[in-house]
Amino acid sequence: MRDGLCARRGRVWPPVAVVVVGLGALACAGKTPTQPAPTPQTTEAPQGPPVTPPPLASHEPAPGVDPNDPRSGQRQVRRAIFDAAWKLVRDKHFDKTLGGLDWEALRKKYEPLALGAPDDRTFYRFVNEMLGELGQSHFELVGPGSGSDPVFEPERAGVEVLAETKADSGPRGGAARPGLTVRIVEGQPLVSYVEPGSPAERAGLRPGYVVTTIGGWKVKSAVSRPRPLRPVEERFYARVEAMRRLQGPAGTRVTIGFLDEHNRPQEVVVERVLPDGKPVQLGHLPSLYPEVRVNQVGKVGVIAFNLFLTEGLLPKVQNAIDGFRRRGATAIVFDLRGNPGGQGAVAIPIAARLSAQPLTLGTLRFRDFDQTFTASPSIGVEPFLGKVIILTDEGTASTAEIFAAGLKEAGRATIVGESTLGAVLPSQVESLPGGAIMQYVVADFRTPKGVLLEGRGVQPDHRVAESRAALLAGRDPVMDVALTLARAGGKT
Repeated sequence: MRDGLCARRGRVWPPVAVVVVGLGALACAGKTPTQPAPTPQTTEAPQGPPVTPPPLASHEPAPGVDPNDPRSGQRQVRRAIFDAAWKLVRDKHFDKTLGGLDWEALRKKYEPLALGAPDDRTFYRFVNEMLGELGQSHFELVGPGSGSDPVFEPERAGVEVLAETKADSGPRGGAARPGLTVRIVEGQPLVSYVEPGSPAERAGLRPGYVVTTIGGWKVKSAVSRPRPLRPVEERFYARVEAMRRLQGPAGTRVTIGFLDEHNRPQEVVVERVLPDGKPVQLGHLPSLYPEVRVNQVGKVGVIAFNLFLTEGLLPKVQNAIDGFRRRGATAIVFDLRGNPGGQGAVAIPIAARLSAQPLTLGTLRFRDFDQTFTASPSIGVEPFLGKVIILTDEGTASTAEIFAAGLKEAGRATIVGESTLGAVLPSQVESLPGGAIMQYVVADFRTPKGVLLEGRGVQPDHRVAESRAALLAGRDPVMDVALTLARAGGKT
C-alpha cells in the first residue's frame, strides 16, 4: 500500500438499489426512512400523505384480446400494471408537462406492444422502453420474482435495481460476494479491486486481470438499455451487470474466467461470502450493507464509504471527520468512487461538519413545491476547515453527486477522478398490481448555481484516467493525485 494508505485502487462498492430521499420526501411505498435530526436553519419540506397505489384506468379489451381466451386473465393483469405505471408518470412526475412529451401518444404506441407480448419478460421490456422515452434515471418497472429470475437483463442494474429481495436466502443471502470489483477501464472489464482476505484474493485474482466470464456469462464492456446511453452510463451499467452476476446467496460458488498479467486464460471457482456488519432495510429495497473505511496518513485523512445512510453509517463518518480535526489533519479525502447515493438528507449533516458558515447543496423541485438542502454547523460542534478533496468516477451517483457538486460550488471541495454518473433525480418506489414494483422520479435537482446534474454529472477539477498497467502495478493514480493536492500548500 502506498504510504500505508488503505487505497481502494478504483474499487466499486457492490451495486445496490438506492433511493435518493430528500428531506420530507416519502420513499419506499409510503415508508419514511429514518432521518438525522435537522441542523439549525435546515429547510424541511412538509411531509405528504402516505403513498398508495393509483386507481386503475378502465379500458375496453385491447384489440385482438378474446375475453374467453384462457390467457385473458394474464392480459388483464398486464393491463392493470401498464395502466398503473402510465398513470404514476402522468400524475406524479415533477414536470406536469413531461418536457413536452406526448404521454398519451406514447401510451397508444406501447400499449398494444406490451399487452401483446409473448411473455412477461418482453412485456416488462416494452413498458420500460416507454419509461425510457422520458430520458431520465430512476425509472424502472420490475416484475415479481425478478431477483431470482430477472425479468429483463442485462438492463437492470445499479441504482435502478428495485427488487432483488427474492435472491436472498434469508435476510443476508443475496448480498454475498467473492470480494472483487469489476470496472470498465480502457474499454476492458478489469478487476479493479480485490478485498484483502477475501475468497477472490485467496483464489489468486489480482487488480488488472481481464474478466472474461462470470458463471458462464460472457462479460461485456457495454450493455443495452431501454434508452440510448451516454459513454459514462455504458461503463456504469456494464460494470454493475458484471457485479450483479458475481453476487448470490451465501455459501454458493461462482466460476470466474480471466486473463492474467501475461494475458493467459485462467479460471477459478470462488465462494460468495456475506459482508461484515449489520444490514439496513429500506422499504422494498434489498438489504443494504453500509461500509466505512477510515485511515490517516500524516496530516491527510481518508474516508471511503459506500452509501449515504443514517443507520449504521452517518455517525461513523461524522466521528471520522471529528477525529481527523482533533488529530491535526490538514486535509480530508472523501473517496466516493462507486458510491451510488442513498438518503438525500444524509448529505446535509456531513457537509455541515465541513464549513463554519451555512452552505447550500442545491434545490429539489417537486411537482408543487421547492426544497433547498441547507447545511448549517451544529451548535457546539467544531467543523473541519482544512482542505477537502472528493474522488469520483462513473459509479458516483445520486446523493453522492449532490454532496460533491454542492461542496464544489461552495468552493469547499476539489473533485479528482472522472465524471460522475449524472443520475440525481430523487425517486420513490411503489407496489403495483400483480406484484410489480416501480421506481419513479418525484423531483428535479439543480445545484446552487442552477446547474442541472441529471444527464451531465459532476465534472472533476482534476481529471485522472486509470489504466490496466497501473492496476497491475498496484498503483491508484486517482488517489496519488489527491494526496499530492492534499499535501501541497495553498488552495487546491
